[in-house]
Amino acid sequence: MKVATSHAEQNQTSLGSPDELLETYLPLIRYHAEQLMRRTPDCIEWDDLVNAGVLGLLDSASRFDPEREVQFKTFVSYRVRGAMIDYLRASDWFPRKLRDTAKEIQAALQQLERQHGRPAKETEVAEALGIPLQTYRNRLQNVRGMSILYFDDLPTASNDDGCLDVLETIAGNPQEEPECQTAMNEFIDYLATAVDALPQRERIVLTLYYYEELSMKEIAAVFELTESRISQIHSQLVLRLRGLLDLAVPEGK
Repeated sequence: MKVATSHAEQNQTSLGSPDELLETYLPLIRYHAEQLMRRTPDCIEWDDLVNAGVLGLLDSASRFDPEREVQFKTFVSYRVRGAMIDYLRASDWFPRKLRDTAKEIQAALQQLERQHGRPAKETEVAEALGIPLQTYRNRLQNVRGMSILYFDDLPTASNDDGCLDVLETIAGNPQEEPECQTAMNEFIDYLATAVDALPQRERIVLTLYYYEELSMKEIAAVFELTESRISQIHSQLVLRLRGLLDLAVPEGK
């Protein structure tokens, strides 16, 4: 009697055993762990991030659709990083007081940019918050960990079976999930518009950090500024970007 195999079992067979997957993709897991460790406090353990990444790798093998025109390595990269970020979110390591501070800064940036129709200056934000400029910069330094973008923050779309997230869009069949693909394309457009609206220096920092993968220290050398100053600029650009996305994405999206 022939026993039918599940889609997950077929994937696992074609992609290799768990041991083989781990041997192949452990360097990728370590890479993402290193990237996130640079932006998290000392209480976060390296081994915990790696373990979360391993679980993400194994989950990738069960969810990946080989008929989709996406390389498995690309999907693994999203899922591994997503699993690590989900772990950080579940850990709730960011103090509520600092979350409130970040929200306050983001709201001030949004309000000023609506009012003036241009990126708000640091001095304007500090004045709006009723604090000295150096105090504002210190707060930016303190909220640097808010630069992590969670997968839950990315767009979702609905189909007959419920809500689809960004990982399911990458893994699934585009013919079966056109709504989610459309949502992702729209989000990319919103993101590109928001990045274009950043001040030039912040766009450069974003490019050097996320695309060229320079460290804060290396970026500081480029600008001839201190590492802490670059960290402040980075925090501000992230909060500004979040605010711009809030303004750009229509309600209901």
